[in-house]
Amino acid sequence: MRQRGGELASEVEKFVKALYERLSRITVPQTRTGALRSLRTFSVHHLINVMTALLDFPLPYDEAIVSCWQTLAGDAQLTRMLFEHLLDLINSSLPYKERSERGSAPTFLPTPIPMAAVCGLREVFRVEETSEVVEEYFHRLFSSLVLRIGCAVVIKKPDKDSTGPKSDPAKDAVSCLRELLTRASLDKVIATMEEAGAWIQLETNDFPAGMTTLARAMCEDAPTFVSKIVASLTSSLSSLYEQQRVVTCSFFAELINQRCLGDLTLVEMQMNSLLGRLIDSSHIVRMLCIRGLGNISTLGGEQVHKYSTTILSAMMSGMDDRDDPEDLITLESMSGLSKILSQIEEGHVRSILINIALRIRPCFEKPKSSVRAAAFTLFGNLSRFGDGPSRAPFLEQIHNNFMSLLLHLNEDEPEVVSACKGALREVGPLLASEKVNTMFQKHLVMDGHLFYGEFMNDLARLIISDFNDKMSFYTMGCCSFFKSMWPSIKSNAAMFVGYLLGNLPAERRRTISKEHICSALILLLRDPSSKVRSSSAEAISLLFDY
Repeated sequence: MRQRGGELASEVEKFVKALYERLSRITVPQTRTGALRSLRTFSVHHLINVMTALLDFPLPYDEAIVSCWQTLAGDAQLTRMLFEHLLDLINSSLPYKERSERGSAPTFLPTPIPMAAVCGLREVFRVEETSEVVEEYFHRLFSSLVLRIGCAVVIKKPDKDSTGPKSDPAKDAVSCLRELLTRASLDKVIATMEEAGAWIQLETNDFPAGMTTLARAMCEDAPTFVSKIVASLTSSLSSLYEQQRVVTCSFFAELINQRCLGDLTLVEMQMNSLLGRLIDSSHIVRMLCIRGLGNISTLGGEQVHKYSTTILSAMMSGMDDRDDPEDLITLESMSGLSKILSQIEEGHVRSILINIALRIRPCFEKPKSSVRAAAFTLFGNLSRFGDGPSRAPFLEQIHNNFMSLLLHLNEDEPEVVSACKGALREVGPLLASEKVNTMFQKHLVMDGHLFYGEFMNDLARLIISDFNDKMSFYTMGCCSFFKSMWPSIKSNAAMFVGYLLGNLPAERRRTISKEHICSALILLLRDPSSKVRSSSAEAISLLFDY
């Protein structure tokens, strides 16, 4: 076989099938071992053809086919050739077939070649003798498998009654990656993934979160592989498959968050790669790019200043993204701005400060609580730049958003309430009212309970005293919240209008549009919410002497 096996090129498929049939009947271990070694000897001449024959067997592989794969991996040179061919199959084959039907979302069906190649690789990784070759090929194997996971997640799971493969493509790809990490002795990476529930995430549509955990674990426990992995993954940023671009962007975003182990050249390369994908057709990819660019904040002062103009521009473009159905890009943009703004000087942001304030204002009333919280937090962070040359225009923005901040202090979502407390404490010193600022610093304690009605009544008196010229502006602004989607906000607005007008001295009521406000309060008495009706009735009772 060793000397003349090359003459049997046309008989490879027959040979493999015949060997497979006999393996199931061989009971003597020595005979079985000899038969399998004959396959390895034969494969020296015809490895690609032997692998092709093995890949044709149904999934999941039975014991005989598993033994064949593992026997081939017993030879280091064969293992290298085997890796080359299987990687080529995984990377160049169609990851799935797309089937579209009118009126329904496309269905992604499995393709047999990459599924079989992944399962073959998994069995090879289980052979201890492959450790040295695995280390040599690790970056390529790792990169191909994480990209395969991204595509496999969307593939339709096998039906019990189907005639096709019974294997789950996503589970197979994830278990193959796990075997790779095991063979490379990266037990800490495996443990970190286990603790974070990331292995399960990789099998679902939440796979970007799993990739984030994987990137962090690789930085912490396998730093020597990171730069080569980056080089292997970079080309996939222009992949035809959205899932592969998502995998790479989520991985790169977290590597930047981990500062790429201090390799600033690598950080800059990844930053430029992510900037190039801000025009990607996928809103998930664009969101992950924004996240990665925001993570530049972890590099510290000098590097943040170096890239600040580029990053701020990217964040602003993210807030303008019109194809953002779940506000994911907006949320990441505001979160990134908050992180970047905490580390740059006023001069870097002066020209866009008011523009940022105007862009985030609509986000105060977004349905998603995390977006509202991020918007209020960002507005509070902007106050850091409001005490210099930008003081006057920024103070105007504070007054414009003052009612939103106060009314959302008493809404249903704790994260939004905390964000409003923090923002009011931040902007308090800029209001030119020592009493109002003192009140904010004293009562708006993060973990403390706020007696909202009492607080707002006392605040109304201070506003009347210190912001007399803003009374009409505030009351009309408050009335605009009578149309809010949240009963709690409508209720808060009705009560605050009542406190403002009820505490206003008679001689200063001429500037207030009393008829408009009273008509609006009367309309609220018909609101479906009993809480709103009760608050509007109480507010009207405070206007008894009007």
